[in-house]
Amino acid sequence: MSEVTLRRREILSVWFVMLLLFAMPLGLFAQGGRGAPPGASASGQNAKAAAPVDLTGYWVSIVTEDWIERMSPDSPPSGTGGARGLGGLRGQPATPPDPSEPCRAYAAGGSLRVPGRLHITWADDNTLKIEMDAGTQTRLLHFVSTTPAPAEKTLQGYTVANWELSGGGRGGGGGRGGPPPGSGTAPPRWGSLNAVTTNLKGGYLLSSRSTYSENAILTEYFSKHSDFGVDYFTVTAVIQDGATTRATSSTFKKEADGSKFKPSGCEVVR
Repeated sequence: MSEVTLRRREILSVWFVMLLLFAMPLGLFAQGGRGAPPGASASGQNAKAAAPVDLTGYWVSIVTEDWIERMSPDSPPSGTGGARGLGGLRGQPATPPDPSEPCRAYAAGGSLRVPGRLHITWADDNTLKIEMDAGTQTRLLHFVSTTPAPAEKTLQGYTVANWELSGGGRGGGGGRGGPPPGSGTAPPRWGSLNAVTTNLKGGYLLSSRSTYSENAILTEYFSKHSDFGVDYFTVTAVIQDGATTRATSSTFKKEADGSKFKPSGCEVVR
């Protein structure tokens, strides 16, 4: 896939999500979408069995937007703060990094913006695990909304996820869009992963020039796509922080194995 094609796909993804923000109330995102709650399944399948796409494996980030901010976080600002959106931080002074939080750049809001590799596996039948070698961070996406949230806010927060299936169905374990059990109908050929993260500590979208508070809600849309026999997925992320809304997109390319996956410390390299 060419860089131009990836760039166009990311731009369309971001603008599509921004249009959704105007059309839907914030509460809709906080609830993980309409229909059955995450973890509910009309077919009785768990999230792993009902997955319309396979996101597991090793992936490497493809930097096709905000190159300066992502590759050189402490370079002079380009004016975007590393994120598109409404009411962003453009023109505002930078917030100094908090020396007591060296891993803040690797918090959920900006972790997938940091160039690096991911290892995605199923921790159990209803929990998807994303391990990041940059910063040695781990995120857990819970398809069962009854999983208890941590008592304290954390850098990675608490994430509830569900599958968006072709035909408009939603659900952690298959949703209403899949075929009925025993029908002999092939499963949906298209689907994406939606995730909503709350209970966050404040963090950076990428660098100290673009921050979000502990009141922020992170909504992400994972869409898998293939071109010329190569698998990719794009994450479109929306940070709603009070009256401020920002959106980013990040694309990853599938790798054959984990030979290049090398966890590193979370100190911000300057």
